[in-house]
Formats: sequence, structure tokens, C-alpha cells
Amino acid sequence: MTGHPRPLPPRFPKGGLREVGADALEDESTYRAVVIEGGRVPARLHAVAFEGCVLRGVDLRDIDWTLVRFADVRVERCDLSAARVADAALDRVEVRGGRLLGTQLPGVLLKNVLLSGVAAPFSIWAGAQATRVHLDTCDLTDAVFTGASLPAATLSGCVLRRTDFRRADLGGADLRGSALWGVSLGLPDLAGVTVDSAQLPALAHFLGVTVADGSPDDPDA
Repeated sequence: MTGHPRPLPPRFPKGGLREVGADALEDESTYRAVVIEGGRVPARLHAVAFEGCVLRGVDLRDIDWTLVRFADVRVERCDLSAARVADAALDRVEVRGGRLLGTQLPGVLLKNVLLSGVAAPFSIWAGAQATRVHLDTCDLTDAVFTGASLPAATLSGCVLRRTDFRRADLGGADLRGSALWGVSLGLPDLAGVTVDSAQLPALAHFLGVTVADGSPDDPDA
């Protein structure tokens, strides 16, 4: 467990959610208190907002959406592989399970966002601005966070193999429990980051040191 506060969870209306078909979504629309289960959404949408909604098992592959807002939304087991969502803002959003393989979210605004058990290799988060964000047990192999602002973010139990954090603001971030072998970042990017002792060998080359067992006098060392 970390000392960082958890993201605030989504808030849903007391009156329940009404069902909407995935293929019924339209440009310049706001959807409140709806649930979308399964189905395929339109490939292109502009200026769409979701408030107090649940998306469950929806096919979002290859979409190209612009100016999208999610507030108080839970996304469950959805597939956003190869999707591009530009000018997006997420607040009090949970993404549980599902795939973000190669998903592009350039400059996304993230506030009170939880990603749990998400497979997101090769996803692109360049320039993301994040506040109160937790990523738990996510696969971020080859993901790109270049130039992102991730202060006090928590990445717990994540796979960060070749994940690119160069020029990202990780001040106060907590990476304990994540696999860091092959992570891509510069020495200045490590300032203020919390890791555990088991992760130090994976970061040793950034410090210009070699981690070896035994003593200098030990011929087997």
C-alpha cells in the first residue's frame, strides 16, 4: 500500500441507469446516466460527453474521437486497441480490465483516474496531465509517457518494460511493486520517485553503478 490518496470514485445517479445502444451515439451529444453493454460504437465522433455512465464490454477498436469528456464513468472490459482519442478529459473515471493496445491519448487530462488490470502495451500518453492517478497491475510494455506530467502518481504491480518516461514529471510518484527492467528514463526523471529495494538493480545503470553480491575479496563475486 502507498501513502498516496486513492482517486475519487465515480458517482452515479440514485435513479439508476438507462440502456443506450453503442451504435446510437452521435456527435455533439451529452449522455447522462446511461449504460452501454456490448456492441460497436461509431468510428468517428466529435464533442461527446459521458456523465454518470457505465461502458461494459464495448468494442471501441480503431475509433478516432475528438473533444471527448468522461466524468463519473466506469469502463469495464472494453477494447480500445488502436483507438485515438484526442482532446480528452477524464475525471472520476475507473477503467477495469480490457485492452488499450496501441491506444493514443495525446495530451489527455486525467484527474481521479484508476486503471486496474488493463493491458496497454504500446499505448501513447505523451503530454498527459495527471492528478491523483493510480495504475494497478497494468501492462505498460513499450508505452510512451514522454513529456507527461505525473506528479504523485501510483503505479503498483505494473509491467514497465521499455516504458518511456523520458522528460516526464514523476515528482512524488510511487513505483513500488512494478517491474522496472528496461524502463526508459533519464537520471533527472528519477528525482523524487519512490521505489523499493528489490527494484534498485533495475535502476542501477541510470546511477552509473553496478550491483554485485559478495565482497571484493570473494573470488566467486
